[in-house]
Amino acid sequence: MSNAAINHLRSLTRILEDLEEERIELFEYEYHPLAFGSFQIIVGRSHEKLKFTWDGRESILSVSFGSVTNKKDIPNWTHDADVSLPYGEGVFEEIASQSVYMLKNK
Repeated sequence: MSNAAINHLRSLTRILEDLEEERIELFEYEYHPLAFGSFQIIVGRSHEKLKFTWDGRESILSVSFGSVTNKKDIPNWTHDADVSLPYGEGVFEEIASQSVYMLKNK
């Protein structure tokens, strides 16, 4: 495994530990190291979920919100924002802060 992949997974683990303190959990995760490090992560609480899609080539983090009646249902996603993060600086920190902010305000 490359150093970039190891650092990526360490950063992911760090924010998941921080989010756990807010009762926000991981639901899905995909990582594509050969596609400029692009990834998708879905976090949230039982009936409210956030989908973050990182486009490593364009350095854009897309944020979508979805809610469900039954926690096993697949949400209808509503696009909320696109955040430009040149060179991916702070992408995991942005995911953590957006998660806490958006789920406290829903």
